Amino acid sequence: MNLGGLATLCALLTACPRPYTPPPPPITLNFTFPATTPVSTLKLAALAFGDVGKAPAQVGSAYMYAGPGATTISQESLFMDQYALDQALKGACLSPFKGGETAGMKDVIVTPETAQTCNVYFVLFNDLNRNGQPEDTEELYQTHSIYSYASEAFTYSFTSADGNSVESGVRRKGWSLVAHEVRQPSATPGKYVVTMNSVPAADERLPIRLHEPTNRLISQGLGGVK
Repeated sequence: MNLGGLATLCALLTACPRPYTPPPPPITLNFTFPATTPVSTLKLAALAFGDVGKAPAQVGSAYMYAGPGATTISQESLFMDQYALDQALKGACLSPFKGGETAGMKDVIVTPETAQTCNVYFVLFNDLNRNGQPEDTEELYQTHSIYSYASEAFTYSFTSADGNSVESGVRRKGWSLVAHEVRQPSATPGKYVVTMNSVPAADERLPIRLHEPTNRLISQGLGGVK
């Protein structure tokens, strides 16, 4: 083939449409919560916070409806779009873990200290004003478990400002479900041990229990992933 023919072939190949690459499937998480009347404004949302003063980005949401004849609903699945998660990372959501999530705590140890995180929080609320955002007066149930992105694998520990709670955790690189657990050892009344660890990928489909708002350093809901 001469140079002219080669140039023509290259131009034709460049002009050809690229093979279609389907988008990655959404991340599916399952939730349980106390039996609730399935009104049309009942909504489950996954929220990523970015710039201060701006509404959180919803990376997944669902208005919930019970089946025919049902008077209550107590479980729902939530689908999070990978594109929406990627967009959250490009915003102000990704920030240093140390000094961010550890603000106000004592005896902070983060290894490595350069780790950054972006957290997605879950809330079930009654969207009375239909603006799609949970207001304080609309929130029904929450969980202290989160879906979190870590720029690198890291470990951490800290003590609460009042000295009553010690929290530690292990996060793996990338996105993972981070389960919240609290123990109150009988040998140390009034003291709490909190863990926030990335669960194995195979366990991310286990039900996550939503509960009434609580102080995450001393309490959790019962049953499932908290």
